Amino acid sequence: MRTDGWLYRLLVALSGITLVLVVVYIVLTQDNRSVQTEINQRQQFINQSIRLGRINDALIHILATTAVSNNDDKLRDLLAQNGITINPATGAPEREAAPPAAAPAATGR
Repeated sequence: MRTDGWLYRLLVALSGITLVLVVVYIVLTQDNRSVQTEINQRQQFINQSIRLGRINDALIHILATTAVSNNDDKLRDLLAQNGITINPATGAPEREAAPPAAAPAATGR
């Protein structure tokens, strides 16, 4: 009878530890999902920024070519206001040095 009481207590303790581990696993899984969602959103933003950057460069090139071919001073001024100078010989746009971008704010993770 003495062995049964000891074995019962051991099994109850192991069951309690298992229950605690299951709860910890569930909490960590939920936290991991939220972090993964945030990472996916950031990656999507980066991918979209790359695509938009290519479109932006193509648009600037077209505007610069149009400004040179039509001798459009207003369009040249518009590009200059946005930090883009046009090489008069080739009509290719050249970006002026932009100030460094501010570092993104930390999320606390």
